[in-house]
Amino acid sequence: MLDTEIKYLLNDIALNNNRTSFKRVYLFYYSKLFWFAKSFVKTDEAAEEIIDDVFLNLWMQRARLTDIGNFSNYCYMAVKNKSLTHVSKAKLNQVNIDDVEVEIADSAATGEDKMICSDTTALINNSLSKLSDQCKLVFKLVKEDGLKYREVAELLNLSIKTVEYHMGNALRQISVGIINSQKDQVPAHGKVLSEK
Repeated sequence: MLDTEIKYLLNDIALNNNRTSFKRVYLFYYSKLFWFAKSFVKTDEAAEEIIDDVFLNLWMQRARLTDIGNFSNYCYMAVKNKSLTHVSKAKLNQVNIDDVEVEIADSAATGEDKMICSDTTALINNSLSKLSDQCKLVFKLVKEDGLKYREVAELLNLSIKTVEYHMGNALRQISVGIINSQKDQVPAHGKVLSEK
């Protein structure tokens, strides 16, 4: 969904109390916010409750939706704040996103393309599994959710340089994984397979 479409829907919600538009916004953001909340609170139930609370508050304050400059950032910050409140109440102090995996769009047409796509996804996920939790989270927010480095820095209370460092580290790890996998597939030099 484009930013212009989100703004249109938010205006429709704020001015016309349109529940259908609200549902579209909710469904668009739900999965992104769900995994983000879950990285803090660990359980599906708590993550669902947090997202529902955030969207209930948005509905109750719907007349002010047009005042929000960056709605996506606002949602992430609201979920983060509610998650941290939940964590402090539950005395959970550790963020764990080991289960975060990169999803590559399955637009491949042939079986071979799908197999290559699957292999690439596995290779990337294997490379990412070697990173720190924070590095994985930064990578996912930038590459999968499309947030800018500045937005990720604000969201996670990091400097932009730290976000850049984590992205560089993640991309370097993926590159090393790809290079190593290609080395495994190249025949040794000097061997002649067939000669006439």
